[in-house]
Amino acid sequence: MIKGVLSTLFGVAVGISGVFLHNSYRPFGVIVSLIAIVTGAYLVKEMYRSRLNSWLYLLGWALIVIRGSTVGNGGELLIEANLYGNLFVLAGAALIVAFTIRFGKSN
Repeated sequence: MIKGVLSTLFGVAVGISGVFLHNSYRPFGVIVSLIAIVTGAYLVKEMYRSRLNSWLYLLGWALIVIRGSTVGNGGELLIEANLYGNLFVLAGAALIVAFTIRFGKSN
């Protein structure tokens, strides 16, 4: 149970860092964010060797990205619908899902 919580929190941490970094220092911010997503997925796979924990990492990341993509109470939008925002959301989701499906279980 604690492994699942840690995997989710790790996905949340990578998601938060990506949300704040993807639109800064163009185009290096989005490249670093995508590398962090894949590195995080690899680390979760190697630490816990469980497909469930990889999916929980994806869930934590997706919750933060969905929240960052919606308009907040003050009208703020953290992930804009520009090239870097779309690339971060779509390529990040594709990378995590592909990595989880292909490399989820390593026994």
